[in-house]
Amino acid sequence: MSSLLMFVAVTLFAATPTTWTNVVTLKLTDGNNDTYTSRFGEATELTDAPSWGAGVANLEGATVRAYTVLNGEKYEKLFLNDMTNTLLEVKTYNSTSLTFKMTANYGVITLYDMQEDRTLTVDKAGVEGLTEDTYTCTVPVNTTVKNRFYIFYNGATFYPVTTNAYGYASFSYTEDLELATAGAKLYTGAISGETLNMTEVDYVKAGEGVIVYGAPSTTYYFAVGNGAADFTGNDLKATSTYNTSMKNVFVLKGNAFLEYVGTNALAANKAYIQLPAAGPNNAPKRITMRFNGTTAVDNVEAESVKAEKFVENGEIFIRRGNEVYNLQGQLVK
Repeated sequence: MSSLLMFVAVTLFAATPTTWTNVVTLKLTDGNNDTYTSRFGEATELTDAPSWGAGVANLEGATVRAYTVLNGEKYEKLFLNDMTNTLLEVKTYNSTSLTFKMTANYGVITLYDMQEDRTLTVDKAGVEGLTEDTYTCTVPVNTTVKNRFYIFYNGATFYPVTTNAYGYASFSYTEDLELATAGAKLYTGAISGETLNMTEVDYVKAGEGVIVYGAPSTTYYFAVGNGAADFTGNDLKATSTYNTSMKNVFVLKGNAFLEYVGTNALAANKAYIQLPAAGPNNAPKRITMRFNGTTAVDNVEAESVKAEKFVENGEIFIRRGNEVYNLQGQLVK
């Protein structure tokens, strides 16, 4: 063997991971029998950035595709140090039927369908499941399915938040988190008198409070991840920073913030606001959230649109035209 060929052979051998922990081959088939194969894996000597064996997904002329997105790039082959709860995007076309066929090349791998709350586990050793198994589900046609399918699933690293009857929840955490389920929005808040002006953000920054806004009485899930939002000026504080000697503390109650008069510590992983010291006659009774820089009801001309009050579930609402508002002037979605 020439010295050049020997160098290439040694280099390739050295570059190949030898401590694989989990590797899976994923084959997708839709109702038209179009197929697509991708592969993902973990090895202890790899980094958390694409290097060995990474393959960019080719979506040109695609029928059905499954890939993951990392730093804006789509990968059909990706091997990292840790791929726990890797989100798959699935590209569909002219079929609502989708079958995942998973083959465990190394270790134990679980696929999770968050919409159906179902898992499929394959195990190279055949202990927990089969080395190869299939999972069939229904998906929309001609779309990209996001925030639904997770590979290398570990439910212990998902963080649930449940909204109240108005669709709101306060939230904070010790790590940067991103929404793992669709349907909710995240907001920071800046105090202005008796109003909390809300600004939409794309993640939960560690140690900062946010408001989660979605469907009433609905649980949304977060996973480790970050975004680009600026949290400068955010007055929503993580409850981990609260102590019982604090005054003028307000917590979320319904669709506004009310003063906290208890003596116990605040619930973990929630958010609160604290107002500057005020005289006994100046303290507000409530802090109202205001979205998009204005109170929605203020934009409606009373002369041109008749207002009608009605009661639903014990709360008074105002209907003007096709829009419904609560008594704080907030548009009810």
